[in-house]
Amino acid sequence: MSNSYTAPQPVLWPLIVAVMGVFAIFLIIVNLAQTPVTPISEAMNVPEDQQWRLSSATRQERRAELAGEAQAAATSYGWVNKNDGIVRLPVERAIELTLVEINAGR
Repeated sequence: MSNSYTAPQPVLWPLIVAVMGVFAIFLIIVNLAQTPVTPISEAMNVPEDQQWRLSSATRQERRAELAGEAQAAATSYGWVNKNDGIVRLPVERAIELTLVEINAGR
């Protein structure tokens, strides 16, 4: 029987390759993070109904338009579904009718 002991070989080259690989992945991620983002423009074939998203001013105009529509809907009468007889009431009138209905049940 021979008692020959062989020392384990150092794992230097695989370690160096692994460190270089991690460093390369890091550089790729940094490069991607620094890539400038191209803004949406009309040249990119944005649909007509989405043009308001292109600038801050048009987004503010759209927001004001929607707020006006919501305010008009909350303060006016109108049909929601005429076939089913569903109407839209001003909020104040709906509160009054609800209170009358609640008090009538007492």
